[in-house]
Amino acid sequence: MAYEIEEAKRLVVEAGKKLIEMGLIARTWGNVSARISDDQFVITPSGRAYEDLTPEEIVVVNIEDCSYEGDIKPSSEKGVHAAAYRHHPTVDFVIHTHQKAATIVSITGMNITNVYDEFRDVLGDEVPVADYAMSTTESLRKKVEMCIMMNPSARAIMLMHHGTLCMGDDYDHAFALADSLEKCCEKVIKDNYLRHSWAKTYSDDDKRAYFLNKLGAGKMPESIADLGSSVRSGNIFTLTVGDTSVDVDIETGLGINGIAPKVAKIHKAIYQAEDYTMIKHLSTPDIVAVSCTGDGMVPMIDDFAQIVGTDVKNCPWIDGDTDDCAAEIGKAIEDRNAVLIQGCGALVCGNTDGDMQALEIIMDKGCEAVVDVSIFNRAHYVPKIECFLMRTVYLMKYSKQIDKK
Repeated sequence: MAYEIEEAKRLVVEAGKKLIEMGLIARTWGNVSARISDDQFVITPSGRAYEDLTPEEIVVVNIEDCSYEGDIKPSSEKGVHAAAYRHHPTVDFVIHTHQKAATIVSITGMNITNVYDEFRDVLGDEVPVADYAMSTTESLRKKVEMCIMMNPSARAIMLMHHGTLCMGDDYDHAFALADSLEKCCEKVIKDNYLRHSWAKTYSDDDKRAYFLNKLGAGKMPESIADLGSSVRSGNIFTLTVGDTSVDVDIETGLGINGIAPKVAKIHKAIYQAEDYTMIKHLSTPDIVAVSCTGDGMVPMIDDFAQIVGTDVKNCPWIDGDTDDCAAEIGKAIEDRNAVLIQGCGALVCGNTDGDMQALEIIMDKGCEAVVDVSIFNRAHYVPKIECFLMRTVYLMKYSKQIDKK
């Protein structure tokens, strides 16, 4: 039964905050809607942070043609939500998430054709995957709508390279779908590892070791160099390595209030190459594992193309060659927001705390995708031209819009 408009707006705001708390979205990725009649639904606005969202910012949209009321622009994925309401008359709450495990499974392009018994009561027998199309486009809406029409019993679907669509009878049902789908996909990944590796037990460490061995990339390093994190102000950046911080002159690379460590050369090169104000070293296990391969990354997830870059380079950091290495890293960061450092993880660069949070999340998800998808032997990549288009739109429009909030 459709919601009263005020309750619907309140629940949509509440859902946005809950999705962030559950780790199913970050920043403004994903969107939420609720049906208010046979003809209309309310949905989150475009490019506004969920943490500060108010009911007054939730937009009323017409199901038939996606026209909307007021001056606030609704989510660009409104057509996908409209399709859900149009083809499922009992669906009253829809959430589109970018949750990690389901997104990774979507990259393979494989439907989950035999849902595990423990999730079947919520998910049904099958979770299909909609063919890929660039986010926010009419092509994506059509492909998602086709997937909905071809799988009328499915209430959760995966969007290839993108995320999920969970179509609930109500607020609680939509969240149950998202939660069950994530747990189901985690199990799909584990079971595929066991099947392909012939291992008898599963652990994340063993999975990463299998990935590196498969590529002939050796083992995870016993120790990782601390490449430091820094914040820039004008021609000075404050570099923190371990528990020690030092101010460094960007032009000379010399410490102002202490001796600058060798990694200051990397930070200096990055700040001279791009107009960033923050650099952070990421060394989570999946990022380190991918860095150990010596190979760069090409986007498997469309968020990655938008937020990180159309590709990511992988550069060495050799103690005896620090000048040349720093110069190579500085060149590799051009037009990108991250660079892999072989055997040491990655450095991400941005201008706001929101930038850095988003980069940390998407780099970790992107690297976990590289590790996991290699197990399936079904790696698919976002088309290059679409990576370029999404990256351009993100830099020119979206990132500026979100940082105004």
